[in-house]
Amino acid sequence: MKKIYGLLILSLSLFVSCDNELEPFTPGSLTEEVAITKSSDLTRLMSSGMNIMTNRAEYVFSSVFTDEAAMGFNNGGQGIRQEYVFLLQANDASATQIWTSCYGAIARYNRVIEFSSSIVPTSAADTQLINRTKAEALVLRAVCYIKIISYFSPNPKDDSALAGVLANRIISTSETPQRSTNGEFYTSIHADLDAAIAIYNTNTAPAYTNKTVYASKTLAQAMKARAYALKGDYTNALTNANLVINTSGITLANTGDYAAVFHTHNETVNKEVIFRLKRTPVQNNQSGLVSNKDANNGNLHNGWASVTNRRNGSPFYEVSRALYNKFAATPGDIRLGVNVFTTGTATTSSLIDPSYATSADVKNTDILVLHKHGGQSALTSANGFNPDFMVCRLSEMYFIRAEAKVASGDLTGAAADLKVILDARFLTPQPAPVFASAQAAWKGILDERRKELSFEGFRFIDLKRLGTLAGASLDRDPADYASASWNIPGANPTNLPLTSFKWALPIPQTELNANAGIQQNTGY
Repeated sequence: MKKIYGLLILSLSLFVSCDNELEPFTPGSLTEEVAITKSSDLTRLMSSGMNIMTNRAEYVFSSVFTDEAAMGFNNGGQGIRQEYVFLLQANDASATQIWTSCYGAIARYNRVIEFSSSIVPTSAADTQLINRTKAEALVLRAVCYIKIISYFSPNPKDDSALAGVLANRIISTSETPQRSTNGEFYTSIHADLDAAIAIYNTNTAPAYTNKTVYASKTLAQAMKARAYALKGDYTNALTNANLVINTSGITLANTGDYAAVFHTHNETVNKEVIFRLKRTPVQNNQSGLVSNKDANNGNLHNGWASVTNRRNGSPFYEVSRALYNKFAATPGDIRLGVNVFTTGTATTSSLIDPSYATSADVKNTDILVLHKHGGQSALTSANGFNPDFMVCRLSEMYFIRAEAKVASGDLTGAAADLKVILDARFLTPQPAPVFASAQAAWKGILDERRKELSFEGFRFIDLKRLGTLAGASLDRDPADYASASWNIPGANPTNLPLTSFKWALPIPQTELNANAGIQQNTGY
């Protein structure tokens, strides 16, 4: 862990974030004990941690490795010999970025948690601010823990399986901590979230202007629901999903607000968003945990397009044909327009080929540009070319509640929860799905999650935890790989069995080099 922890916090120039309410941390001291002495130092550390979390590696990896993205007509070789064909090695760049961004952020949150108890408040109001900042750090540390289990544990439902390093304190550079079990991680996750909720319940600090860009009590409850669902504990997952749905005051975005959630970030207050990681234009020219030369540390939409998310913006990945067909099969789904830019001028819009399956040059006749993450000045995005990173939305809680109902045998109740989401995504009310079996219900949930949460970093994890229950795996259209013009080496990458060891990412080689004895996942 030497590359992750230690005093690197004092040697970096950190970012401006979150609408000027968080300032850059520019310490002028040689030790943390001297540098971190007041509440504003804690908020700057929080800003730093959240900035590190705006690493697009997991969003891009999940889409390319699974069946959300396909090769773009401007692809210059990106992914063709790597994750698109399921090649994962210990030095995989995406696995390394997911690991280091989580632990880099955790290092900041650990310092907020530890130093919050030693700072002398200047007033009663300052005490409340310090306590709330500690709660925010506890919640976001839990978010990072959940990611580590999701990506690096071979089986998140098995308490005895290994997860990552449980960094629930400041770890010195001389230590070489080993991996902890999922059970130990889950215990720490819920301890953090419960402690944060207890603070929120009595905290009187003034409300934030834009509460969706700060960790909240609602996010803590949502993360409890997510963690319990990941473990397969649906009794507790249901309890916490219900708390969010029934008490948060947040409602699903309707058809008029949904695009704003992703493209302009100015949706109606208390609509859809529980938490997003704020991006600002200044972050283009700054650096966080890693150098700004790093391909994963920047604008979200640039994970799929070199310039902008339009046809003349050099998209090297596009929306997969299989995913597009899922949307197109149900006319009126507004998520199709949000995901794929299908209107506009010839140079900006997607190019839809109804005969794509028989096209001799599908690469250039069927161009499905990913449009979900904004980034187009023509759409007057509030962040210009810096779309926010969506972390948690209310629709996820409805999906978790539906999963819990299937687990308890209530297939009709699960269908009703899916209908709530569908009614919000179509211009007219939709019929409730009808499921003949539990497996069909799991498949229905998995399919709807695929559409609703596409390109938000969920698909890899969803297939890993729900695929077997649903009797489903990757779903790629032959047009996404069969054309000779793609020049994809070896066998066609149509599928990856859910039994493959590759559903657990490798512990990064950089970690193995720095931490002798840490256990690698099987197969790498």
